[in-house]
Amino acid sequence: MFFSSGESEKKGKEVIKNLYYFSENQMLDCNQYIIKDSNSDKLALFDTGNGISLNGLFKGMEKFNLEYQNITKVFLTHEHVDHVLGLYPLFKALKNGPPEIYAYGETAKILEAGKKAQICPDILGINLDLFGIEIFPLNVKNLVNSKEIKLFSEFTFQVYYTPGHSLGSICYYDSNKKILIPGDLVFTGGSFGRYDFPGGSLSTLITSIKNVNNLDVKYLLPGHMGISDQGNQQIALSYRMIQSISSFY
Repeated sequence: MFFSSGESEKKGKEVIKNLYYFSENQMLDCNQYIIKDSNSDKLALFDTGNGISLNGLFKGMEKFNLEYQNITKVFLTHEHVDHVLGLYPLFKALKNGPPEIYAYGETAKILEAGKKAQICPDILGINLDLFGIEIFPLNVKNLVNSKEIKLFSEFTFQVYYTPGHSLGSICYYDSNKKILIPGDLVFTGGSFGRYDFPGGSLSTLITSIKNVNNLDVKYLLPGHMGISDQGNQQIALSYRMIQSISSFY
C-alpha cells in the first residue's frame, strides 16, 4: 500500500451555518467535520483522520477562516486507525492547550492504554511505521454514560451506541438540525461499514443500522465517501442493501 505525504489540502464545504465538512484524502483516511461556536472562535472536531493528512485539514480550514489552534474538543466515532491516528500529531501541534477527547467504551479504553497493538491489530495488515506517528496514552472522556452532548450554544447531539463495524462505534445525532454523524456505520449510495474487522458482526451491524433508520435525518455526514442532504433515503438504502446481503448467510 502506498502512502503519500498527506500534505494536499482537504476540500471543505460549509454544510449548514457553523458546520463544516472536509473530505478524506487517499491513503486510509476519513472525512472530518468541524463545528464552530457562534459566540467565540472555539472549534470541535469530529474524527482526526490518519495523522499524515492533518496538515491537509489545517490548510482546508484556512479557507473558512478556521484556525486549528482553536480546536478545544475532539469527538471520535470509533477506534480504527483512519479515524484516530490524527490525535497524536494534533496533540503535539496543540501542546500548550490540548483539546478534550470524547469517545465511547472500547475506543476510550484503547486510546487511554496507548498501545500500538490495540490501535492497529496485526490482523489488519497495516504497518503503522509507514505513518511515522508516535502512539502514547491519552486522557479520554468516556461517553458510555452520556446520552446527550451540548456542544457550544447551537448543537445538541444524542449519543447512539452502534456496534457492528467495531466494538466502540457510535453515532452523533442532532434531532433539531437533523444531522447524523455515523462514522463507518452507513455511507451514501447504499454502502455500509465492514463487519470483518476485530469486534465486527454482521447481525449486530444490521441491528445498529435498523436503529438509525428510525431517526429523522436530513444531513448524513459519514466517515467516508460523500455526504448527503437526503439522509433518510440514504440510510434506508443502506439498510435494504445489508438485509439483502444477510440473506446469503
